[in-house]
Formats: sequence, structure tokens, C-alpha cells
Amino acid sequence: MKKIVNKFKRILFLISNLEKRHKLITYVSLLLLTVLGYLLRNENKNVNVKSAILEESNLYLKEQMLIFNRSYENLPLPVWQKVKRGKYFIMQYVNPEYVNSFGHLFNYDPLAQIGKNNFELFPKKYAQEFYENDITVAVTGKKLEIEGSVIGKDGKPLLGRTIKWREIRDNKDTLIYGMVKEFLPNNNN
Repeated sequence: MKKIVNKFKRILFLISNLEKRHKLITYVSLLLLTVLGYLLRNENKNVNVKSAILEESNLYLKEQMLIFNRSYENLPLPVWQKVKRGKYFIMQYVNPEYVNSFGHLFNYDPLAQIGKNNFELFPKKYAQEFYENDITVAVTGKKLEIEGSVIGKDGKPLLGRTIKWREIRDNKDTLIYGMVKEFLPNNNN
């Protein structure tokens, strides 16, 4: 046992002397850190490039959705389209009249709502009501006419008569369309 302990002490002493004379561990550590830093920098550049590509393709897809729904562009009523993804309904399209009527909620940027669900777009009270109506239309497949409220430009509730309907595309995508048919006078003022 003493031989093993002595041998171990000699190895440690040898390593200690090498370190004191040549700073071997310090230089190896610095070299290793330099190489790792260089590799991480290259990986970071690759991630940034991939992120930029994804952002560009996302913008392209949003613009394509506007082209796909061109038939609603000149309609004088607010129209929107959502797609069901899992348990959420994701906004895919809003027409210019929707932007004019409800743009105060999203700084009048038509692409700001695309890709978000009800709970990301509206206060919880309204989002839950919209979700329940969307799920009803998605499950039953029947048109739904409702009177409901949204936030007006002055921050007060705005009452409107809305119609929602469903379309299933390619037997897989459930699309929910909505249109505000008319705004009603609000008697709660």
C-alpha cells in the first residue's frame, strides 16, 4: 500500500513541477477555451442565419395568406379567418375593413394579429367568449349568428352582430371565418 501511495505522490510532484516550470495546465486551458469560443461564435452565426431565414419565410407565408383571401379585400365589412391548431384558433387573415374597425387593438398593422390565438389578442373576458363561439362552429359545422361585444376605439365595449362559419380544407384544416354584419347601438353607455 505504501508503494502505491509513494508512486501517487511522485506523480503529483512531477505534475506540480511541470506546472511550475512551464505553466502547462494554464496554457492548455487557455488554448481549449480559445478553441471553444471560436466554435461557439461560428455556431451563433449559423443560428442567426437560420433565424433570419425563418423570419423571412414567415413574412412570406403571411403575405401569401393575404393573397389567398383576396376575395375579402374589398368587402365593406370586417372579415377574419382563423385556423384550428390543437386546442387553439390561430388568426390567419384580416381584411382591410377589419383593420380599420379594430386596428386600435394592434396599432393598425394587418400582420400583427396573424399567427396569434384569441388569448394573445384580446382580454381574457372577450377571448374566452370568442373561443367558445369558434369551438361551437368548428364542432357543429353550422353557421352561428351572435351578438357580442368587442373593445371600441374609446376603450368602451362595442356591440356588434357577428356571423361565423366553418370551412374544412383538404380534409385536415378547419378554418373559421367571421364577419361583423353590423354594429349595434350600445345601451349600456
